[in-house]
Amino acid sequence: MTVVHDPGLHAVGRVRGVRERDSLLALQQALATQREREERLAELRAQLASAAALEADILGSGTPGALLTLRMTLGHLAESTRLAREELAAAEVLADAARDRWEQDKSRLAAVEQLLERRTAERRHEARRAEDRQTDETAAQGWLRRTTGEH
Repeated sequence: MTVVHDPGLHAVGRVRGVRERDSLLALQQALATQREREERLAELRAQLASAAALEADILGSGTPGALLTLRMTLGHLAESTRLAREELAAAEVLADAARDRWEQDKSRLAAVEQLLERRTAERRHEARRAEDRQTDETAAQGWLRRTTGEH
C-alpha cells in the first residue's frame, strides 16, 4: 500500500502541471502563427521586389495600360505588405505574452515540485533518524545484556 503524503500539494501540482502544458501549447501555437506571418510578409516583399523590377522594363517599352496595371498591382502589394507587417507585429506581441505566461506557469510548477521533493527528503531523513534510534536502542540493549550477564 502506497501512502500519499501531502495530497493537497499533489493536487496543486497536477493543476499547475495542466496549466503549464496548456500555456506551452498556446506558446507553440503563437509561435507557429508568428512564423506563418513572417513567411507571408517575406512572400509579399519578394512579389513587391519582382513587380518593382518589372516596372523598369515596362517603363522602357511597355504600353500605358500595362504600366497602369503594374502600378495598381504595386499599390495592392504595398498595402498587403503593410497589413502583413501589422499582423506580424500583433503576432509577435501575442507570442511574447504567451512566452511570459508559460515561463510563469513553468516557474510555479517548479516551485510546487521542489516543495514536494523537499518534503519527501525531510520524511526520508526523519525515517532514517528513527531507524538509527531504533538500531542504537537495540545495540544498547544488547550491550547492556552482555555487560550485566543477562542471557
